[in-house]
Amino acid sequence: MLPFEPENDIERQIVKARDGNLSGDALMRQIADAILYIPSTTEVQTDGRGFTPALMDQEGSPLVMAFTARSRHPREMAKYMVQTKGRQFFLRLPAGYGVVFNPGYDAQILLPPHGAAALKDDLRAG
Repeated sequence: MLPFEPENDIERQIVKARDGNLSGDALMRQIADAILYIPSTTEVQTDGRGFTPALMDQEGSPLVMAFTARSRHPREMAKYMVQTKGRQFFLRLPAGYGVVFNPGYDAQILLPPHGAAALKDDLRAG
């Protein structure tokens, strides 16, 4: 795992959560308000067509890779990237998919599909 040096406010919040100074629920609400960078293995049009997220598998569950800083996007994994607000990303995430934030870093966060579904419900409820 690569060392995780925070580059922005949301990444400082990730470190707080990793160190036990912020709850996971509070962190997810903050990530929903943050800008996320989602790698795509295919070119994405301005209207979003063509987006194919880079995925990892965890025990048979697909996890969409997401990064909290543009610089963390591994170009060798996926040539393209979509920048989006976390809330929009979560609300569009298909059922059955989870998310892995900052994969490969020692502060990576796994949000399994059931956690992503619960977060979507919370975001819809306001």
